[in-house]
Amino acid sequence: MKPRLVPFLMLWVPLALAGLGVGAGVEIMRAREAVQREGTTLHRVISQRVEQHDAHLTSLAAVLASSTAESGTFRAVIEAMQRFYPRIVAVELIGPGISPDVSTGRAPGSLGDFDLSALSARIGELVPGQAATLASAAGTPFYALVKRVPDSGSGPRALVLVIDARLLTEPEGGLPGDAFLTLRDASGTAIVEQGLLVPQKIPIPKFAFEKALSSRSQPLVLTWARQPKIAEILPPGLLIGWPLASWLAVFLLLAMLRERRAGQRAREAMRLHQQEARLAHAMRVNTVGEMASGIAHEITQPLTAILSQSQAGLRLARSGLATSEELTGVLDANVRHARRAGDILERLRAYVTRRDPQPQPNDLNRIVRNVVELTQRDLQERGITLTLELSASVPLARVDRVSIEQVVHNLVRNAAEAIENSPGAKREVVLATRVSGGEVEISVSDSGPGIAEADLARLFEPFFTTKSSGMGLGLPLCERLVEAAGGRIAARSDPGRGAVFTVRFPALAAGQGIAAE
Repeated sequence: MKPRLVPFLMLWVPLALAGLGVGAGVEIMRAREAVQREGTTLHRVISQRVEQHDAHLTSLAAVLASSTAESGTFRAVIEAMQRFYPRIVAVELIGPGISPDVSTGRAPGSLGDFDLSALSARIGELVPGQAATLASAAGTPFYALVKRVPDSGSGPRALVLVIDARLLTEPEGGLPGDAFLTLRDASGTAIVEQGLLVPQKIPIPKFAFEKALSSRSQPLVLTWARQPKIAEILPPGLLIGWPLASWLAVFLLLAMLRERRAGQRAREAMRLHQQEARLAHAMRVNTVGEMASGIAHEITQPLTAILSQSQAGLRLARSGLATSEELTGVLDANVRHARRAGDILERLRAYVTRRDPQPQPNDLNRIVRNVVELTQRDLQERGITLTLELSASVPLARVDRVSIEQVVHNLVRNAAEAIENSPGAKREVVLATRVSGGEVEISVSDSGPGIAEADLARLFEPFFTTKSSGMGLGLPLCERLVEAAGGRIAARSDPGRGAVFTVRFPALAAGQGIAAE
């Protein structure tokens, strides 16, 4: 089963079953109300009919009072009565000894189906003008309506109407095939039973209407019952139409929810895209700011050196004592610083245009000597001694020369700034190279006060500085350049014995090509 069908079925099946249940409940209520309505209607019709029986007996008694039983008028009334009311199948005038004085009508045509002794006893219980019923003793659907009439002088007499209970209880339009009808007398004897309740395959309640007739002479009890069929409880319109309608409703609901979720996802994706665009813009702004800070930081060094060398050269030239070699040295230094400034700008331009530097095999001793040439005069003017401890073995590493010179120059300048206020005997910066354990190393140590323990862990964080005028960009930039070349940079400090920065790279085997100066 496809995963998308699971929520659909979880919604549709309960909804379809619930709808069918509610619909069946409504149909059951309708069936109950229909049985009550049909029973009430039939009860009213039968009540009207039995009242007609009383009227007939009254009419017959009146005719009998003014004539004899053998008179043509009496017999004409009986014939008319039976012609218009077929349910009155016989009319008997019973004299003393239960012998019919007058008998007319169709079958049973006589009182043979009735218990004559019981009929006699019933007549004896009545007073003139009073009527009562007597059910057939043979179980036929007839009952006798007996009315005591004034005696003739030879004994009690009574008029008897033999009623066909099937015609009496016949509903207008006939009896439905699934209905059940009974008519009982006051003693509970069933006079007529019609219809049959057919058991259903599923349990469906049976609905019944039962009520006694309001007639004093014929207090019969009517029972009308029906058991609805399955098709009535679950009509095809409900059984097929509701599942289809609920299926369509659930389908449209889920489709609407999917469209809504898709819209929400699209809006969320757009919001994230806009957020990413804002972050990218902020990152570009930060990068531009960092680059600008880096340019200002790095380009200041050669420009300051050029300015210092130029001022020294001017002083020599104006003194008139300068030799051509001294002026040439000043100009050579300015040329080197100008080239270095150009190299730094070229590296920054490569960084902006995402062009990676091209590392080549380089001799770290040569890189250190180049830095010494750049910084020697500045250190001398500050009264700082620069000591070289270069490795006897050639320390080869695959690095970008300008980047590593920039790193070493930064470390030497930091060391000089750390000790420039120290007593003369302690103004010393040591530049050393070493080959050890498959690595080559450049170390810059000074004789300054050292670095506080709390500051060591944050030295390479951007914008962290211990200088009052520092920007906190030099050491982070050094770390980035060294790591870009596959090396690592570290710092240590012993209290009162200065600081030591070491830069290590994987060593190259001797004999590999070295980049030209």
